[in-house]
This record gives sequence, structure tokens and C-alpha cells, in this order.
Amino acid sequence: MNLPAEIRRLEDAGADGAPPRELVVARGTLVIMAHGLLSLPPCQRGGLWIESAAGRISADEAEAMLRYWREGAPPPGQAA
Repeated sequence: MNLPAEIRRLEDAGADGAPPRELVVARGTLVIMAHGLLSLPPCQRGGLWIESAAGRISADEAEAMLRYWREGAPPPGQAA
């Protein structure tokens, strides 16, 4: 929950044909980054993810993770 984390996105490909790079949008603890990502409208979350020592976390995974922390309900597909 308190792991250092970053919200990231891919930058648009450059006109010179260079591949897109990952850009850091925000840094903070995992729980704060999860709340930050979910504060965006769903249509704006698709190109964003959270990166931390726990791995890459999508907006859907962040939502399930917050639900688990708040309610004790396991993420979909996992037993309690």
C-alpha cells in the first residue's frame, strides 16, 4: 500500500519515427497513485498504468485493489 509508485503513459511517437517513450505522470505511494488514476474519467484511463515494485497495475486492477483494501473483498478471480 505504501510502496513507491508512478503513474505512467506512453508519449506519442515522434515525427522522426522514434518509438514512443514511457513518461512519468505522477509519483507517490501506491495507494495515492491508485486513487489518482481512478479519479480520471474511465475514457481517459486506457493509456495510463501504475508502475511499482509490485509490477505494472492497470486501472481495472487498481480499482479491484482499492476495493479489497476498503472492503476486504478479494480481487476478481482470487480466493479470499
